[in-house]
Amino acid sequence: MINNWQAPRNKRKLYPVVDILSLFTLQNLGDVWNHDLARQLDFESELERYGIKSPGQRRDRRAGGARTYESWLYNLGLIFIETDTEIVRTTLAGEALLAGQPPVPIIINQLMKLQYPSPYSQRGRVNIHSRFRVRPFRFLLRLLIDSRIETLSRSELGRFVITEGENESNDCYEHVVQRILDYRSHGDSVLSQDFEQLYASSTTGVRSREKTISYLGDIANTFINYLEYTQLIDRVGNSQIAISEGYIQDVEAILNDGSTVRQYNLNHPYGNENFQRNFGLAPGQNRDNRSFGGEAVTDALYRERRVRSELLHIAGTRPIVNITSQLLDEISTITGFSIGQVENAIEGFRPDTFSAFEASYLNMAISGRELATEFEIATTGVFEQLGFRSMHVGNNPLHPDIFVESPINYSGIIDTKAYRRYSISNDHRNRMINNYIPTYKNSHENLEFFMYIADGFGTNIDSQIQQLNRQNPDVQGSVISARNTIRLLQKHLSNPIEHEDLRTLFQLNRKVTLQDVELV
Repeated sequence: MINNWQAPRNKRKLYPVVDILSLFTLQNLGDVWNHDLARQLDFESELERYGIKSPGQRRDRRAGGARTYESWLYNLGLIFIETDTEIVRTTLAGEALLAGQPPVPIIINQLMKLQYPSPYSQRGRVNIHSRFRVRPFRFLLRLLIDSRIETLSRSELGRFVITEGENESNDCYEHVVQRILDYRSHGDSVLSQDFEQLYASSTTGVRSREKTISYLGDIANTFINYLEYTQLIDRVGNSQIAISEGYIQDVEAILNDGSTVRQYNLNHPYGNENFQRNFGLAPGQNRDNRSFGGEAVTDALYRERRVRSELLHIAGTRPIVNITSQLLDEISTITGFSIGQVENAIEGFRPDTFSAFEASYLNMAISGRELATEFEIATTGVFEQLGFRSMHVGNNPLHPDIFVESPINYSGIIDTKAYRRYSISNDHRNRMINNYIPTYKNSHENLEFFMYIADGFGTNIDSQIQQLNRQNPDVQGSVISARNTIRLLQKHLSNPIEHEDLRTLFQLNRKVTLQDVELV
C-alpha cells in the first residue's frame, strides 16, 4: 500500500504525451495488450525510435518499462480496458489528442479530473491508501491561489501536501495550510516522530528519514512537472512554483466549476471501464456511447494511424504551416508507404499543428539538457517560418546554435538556452564576444544582431545585453522568451511582418517584451 499521492514516474514530464499515446495505439489496434510480451517490447522499440525512451540493451526483458508507459496513459485517463474483450481502447480525450486537437486544454481537463480513488490508484502494484478521496491537481491550485500560501516548494509538497492532503474538505485543506505555515517557521522539527513509518516504501519497507524525504520530494516534483505542462504555473524564486502571471482567473474558473470527486465502484463488473470512459471525456463532452463490436483493423486503418502519428510527431518538433511535397516525401521515407498512400492517409486530417508545436516548444524551453538540442532545431524552424534562411550550427565547436540571414541582406546569430531564468554568465559572455560575433563578422559582413532565447531571464539581463553591445558596437543584441517567440511567429503567420521591422525588433539591446511583439 502507498500512503501518499502517487503518479507513474517513467516519464516525469508530459511533453511527449501525444507521441506516447499515438505509438501505444498503433501497437494495440483491436488487440489485447496484457500478457503480450512481443507487443510490449515492440512498443518499447518505437519509444526508442522517437527518442522518448533511452535506447540500448534492456535490463528488463519482460517489458516492465512498456507496462509502466501503459500505466502512465491509464492514469491520465487517455485509455481504458474494455471489460468483455480486454482490448485496450482510447478514451474520447485520447482520440481528441490523436485527432490533432490542441493538447494543452485536453491535458488540463484530464489533470483537473484526475482523482483518488480511481482504477489507477487501486491497481495491484499501485494500491494508494483508501483514505485519499481527492483531486490532487485541484488541491495544488487551491493552495497556490490562497494568499496565505501563494508559492509552494518541492519540500512543502513532499512533506505535507502529498501525504496529508487526503480529501477536499475545508478541515483537511486548512490542516495542510497550517502544516505548511508551521514548516516555514520551524522547519523539519514539525515532522511527526513516526514519519518514516507512516510513509514507508510499499516494496522495501521503512527507510531512513533522509531517503523518505528524498522519495517524497521526487514524487512532488513529478506533480510539479505535470502541472507545469498546463502553463498555469511558473517556477519562481528558489525552486518554488506559483500561478503564472495572467492565469489567476483561469484557475479560479477551474476551482469554481462545481464538480466533485466522482464515485468509483470497484465491485461493479464494469466499474473500471465506466470510470475510465467518464474520466476520459474530452472538454465539452458528456457521455461516451461508443460500441466497438467486431471492428476490423484493416491495412488502410493501420496506414492512416501510422501516417498521422508521424505527422503529429513532426508537428511537435517544428512549426508546420501547410502540407508540402517535402513533408509528404519525409513521411513516406519514414513509414515506407508511397507518397500517394501518405496523401490518402492525411486527406481530411487537419490537426492544429501550431498548438502541438507551441506545447512542445514551451516545454523544450524549460527542459535543461534533456531537450536542449531539440530546442535549437525547433528554433531554427521558427526562423525559417519567419522568412529567414536559417541554419542550425550548434554542433560545430565555438559556434552559436543558429545562424539566420534575411532576404533584405542582414544576418544574426542566436543562442537558445533551455533555462527557466537565464542570465549571461562570464563564460557565455566571453564566447559571444571572443568567438561567435568575430567568427560570423569575418564570414558575413552583414551580421547585425545577436540574440538569446530562453523560457525566462534574470532581472539584470538588459544590462548584460548592453554590455555585450558595448564590446561590439556594430552588432546589436536582444533576448526574447520562448513564449514571445511563439507569439511573434503566430502574428507573422496571420499577417506577415516586414523584415525591416524584425530587424528593428531584434536590435533593441534589451529584452523583447510582449508589448514589443504586439506593436511590431
